[in-house]
Amino acid sequence: MLGYVLVLVGFVFFANGMTVLGKTGAKEVGMLNGAVAVLILIAAFTGAGLGPEGAASTTLISVFALIYVIAFGVFTLGHDGKGLGWYCLFATIVFLWYAQYFLGVGAMELGMFNIAWAVLTLVAFMVLAQGKAGLGTLLGYLFVAEAFVTLLIPGMNLLLKGTFF
Repeated sequence: MLGYVLVLVGFVFFANGMTVLGKTGAKEVGMLNGAVAVLILIAAFTGAGLGPEGAASTTLISVFALIYVIAFGVFTLGHDGKGLGWYCLFATIVFLWYAQYFLGVGAMELGMFNIAWAVLTLVAFMVLAQGKAGLGTLLGYLFVAEAFVTLLIPGMNLLLKGTFF
C-alpha cells in the first residue's frame, strides 16, 4: 500500500507545483487535493504501513492528507492559505522528527524523503504564512522535483519491484 500512497501523493505534488508556477487553474487541482486526501486516508487506516509501527505510518500519511484537505479549501473555496502555511510549519517539525527516526533505524530512503518534505513544507510556510512570495517559484519547482524523486519513482518501484530503488 505504501507504493500506492506515494504515487497518489506524487500526483498531488506535481499538480500543486504546476499550480504554484501558474501553469494550471487552482480549482481543478483543489479537487485533486481533496480526492487524494480521502484516498490516502482510507489507505492509512486500512494498513498502508511503513513497517510494524502501524500508528506511526497512519500518522505520517495523515499529515499529508490533512495538508490536502486544507489545500482543497485554499484552491476551491478561495481561502488565503495562511492557515495552510502555519500547518506546514508544524508538518516541517513532524517530518524532521520522522527523518531522525528513520535515519536512526537505518531506513535511509524514508529518512531522506522526510528531510526533503520538511524543506518543502518550510518553504511553503515562508510563502503562505510569512508572505515571502519571492520563494513561490522555488516552492513550485520543489513540488515538481519531489513529485518524481521522493514519490513517483520510489512508489512505482514499490508497486512493481517491491523495493524503493
